[in-house]
Amino acid sequence: MQRRTLLKTAGLAIGSAAALTTLPHPAVAALSSPGQAGPASLDNELEQHPRCIICNMDRRKFHYSRHVLYYADQHTEGTCSINCASEAMLRERKRGFSAIYAADFGSHSDPKPLIEVTQATYLIGSSLTGVMTQVSKHSFARRSDAEAEMARSGGQLASFEQAVSSALEDYSRMLTRQYSRERQN
Repeated sequence: MQRRTLLKTAGLAIGSAAALTTLPHPAVAALSSPGQAGPASLDNELEQHPRCIICNMDRRKFHYSRHVLYYADQHTEGTCSINCASEAMLRERKRGFSAIYAADFGSHSDPKPLIEVTQATYLIGSSLTGVMTQVSKHSFARRSDAEAEMARSGGQLASFEQAVSSALEDYSRMLTRQYSRERQN
């Protein structure tokens, strides 16, 4: 029993020491590193995260609906949509978030620029094609752009919180349908 305790303690100590040697010095972390939240790291986020962390879709193809999540531990992840971002947020909720960005669907540039999600207006349930969902959800930097698109395509305006809630409701419907199908087989 003592040997097992000794081995566990030694393993934890070695693992902790290895983890500490990989942590950047605060002065180094203050620079624009790939995992740090900030404008410099947004410049090449499509190269840093070319595929969605959840579904593996090409984020360059879906640049108009992509999201980037910055965790409190300076790790970043890219997703193709608010639906995959919601799943990633649910999975990694204990890490904490320092910032989350979404594409500005109202922009005419290619790829769409990123905006902080709490500043975004989402358009939910319009006739625009959804990404990873049948219920479309697109983010806009300017509310007026979202209102103009709503006049053309329908839907309703929403906050980031409401968009995440809608995405999780999509997952709930999908999972209950899957369960019903599997029970019948």
